[in-house]
Amino acid sequence: MKSHRDIIDAYYTALSKMDVAGFEALHHPDVVYNVSGNTIISGRYDSFAALKAVLPAIFESLDFERFRFAAKWKVMNEGPDGATAIMEAEGVARNGLRYDQRYAHIFSFRDGKITSVHEFFDTQLANDSLDFHKKPRFQTDGKFEF
Repeated sequence: MKSHRDIIDAYYTALSKMDVAGFEALHHPDVVYNVSGNTIISGRYDSFAALKAVLPAIFESLDFERFRFAAKWKVMNEGPDGATAIMEAEGVARNGLRYDQRYAHIFSFRDGKITSVHEFFDTQLANDSLDFHKKPRFQTDGKFEF
């Protein structure tokens, strides 16, 4: 079975290559994502399918000729059930604004798959650079929980 570090490396590598299928394969279908802050995507998603529904709102706002998710990452700690990592994205959004974002992720694992992620980032930067104020709020499965 892969180590948590191996799974996290594969997670960020898939993000850096925009390999959505590879990214999805790392998750349990019933993965729970808790997205922090006050953005149109903030809240809890109780499946990968629910999370996947918000990805177009993010991706359509980025200029992938000049933007890259997971330009840099580091696993900060890991234990038997989980791990914490920091990832940096860098580049330009379609509106011309810089979107140099830093994410903190708290991962939980079961059976070699990601079962939960708590995601923290600069939500004001996301709202401004990704023009979230021009888009409707997504229906989530509830509020951020821990």
